[in-house]
Amino acid sequence: MTARPGELLARGGVAAVASALMTSGAYPVLLHGVLGAAPRSRRGIAAMLGEWACGALASVTRPLGFVGLPGAGARGARPVVVVHGYAMSRACFALLARRLARAGHGPVFGFEYWTLGRVGGAARQLAAFVADVRARTGSDRVDIIGHSMGGVVARYYIAFHGGDQEVSHVVTVGSPLRGTGVSALALGFASRELVGGSPLLTRLAAAALPPTTKWLALWSHGDVLVPARQQVAPPGVTTRAYPHLGHVAMLASRRVAEDISSFLKCVLVLVACCH
Repeated sequence: MTARPGELLARGGVAAVASALMTSGAYPVLLHGVLGAAPRSRRGIAAMLGEWACGALASVTRPLGFVGLPGAGARGARPVVVVHGYAMSRACFALLARRLARAGHGPVFGFEYWTLGRVGGAARQLAAFVADVRARTGSDRVDIIGHSMGGVVARYYIAFHGGDQEVSHVVTVGSPLRGTGVSALALGFASRELVGGSPLLTRLAAAALPPTTKWLALWSHGDVLVPARQQVAPPGVTTRAYPHLGHVAMLASRRVAEDISSFLKCVLVLVACCH
């Protein structure tokens, strides 16, 4: 689907605001203070500064998303589709995509969508994108990695738009499956749809996970946007929580990349070994 000029202009405005918040340190430093979550230990301070660095890097490299992602030419078992979070872009997956390609996964495709719109609308666009990827690669199924809001979009697509027949494995990274109070500060439909107890999240929680799709949910206790302690995965989902990684820093973490790669390879051989 081609974005309208007005939507493209709005996307540019959202990107500019997000970049300003990240490069200035308003996120995460100011947000920690507002939420009363300012770190007190050296490790916590280092993690916050690492999150700042990762956010600033994601902002600086955002234009690289126009030229695709590393790993686009990889030849793995299945294509990997990455879905970015609120106010972000596919460029934030650059380092993770490179690591996955080197581990034998891919090709890697980045899906872009309008994050101020409805989750359901983004899920329909994701369904069309996956269909195009399958046609281009000749693959019956794909793997999906969704960060933050992108994980909720992927979940909606799998539950209500036929993704259960097209997705082998889904990995959600820092995704507010049970909602997050910080979403109330956002603009657009996300300010209502991603708050805990919303009709959308209630509907998703009631949707059974299809047996044809294997799911890994990753969170972090150091994430102030989507804290791990507030999240509960649906039954049958493999979960892992990290102690200090920030919301954006998870995408830059070598350990997270290794865990995702191991999960994908593990379920290819024996599903039970990951549970």
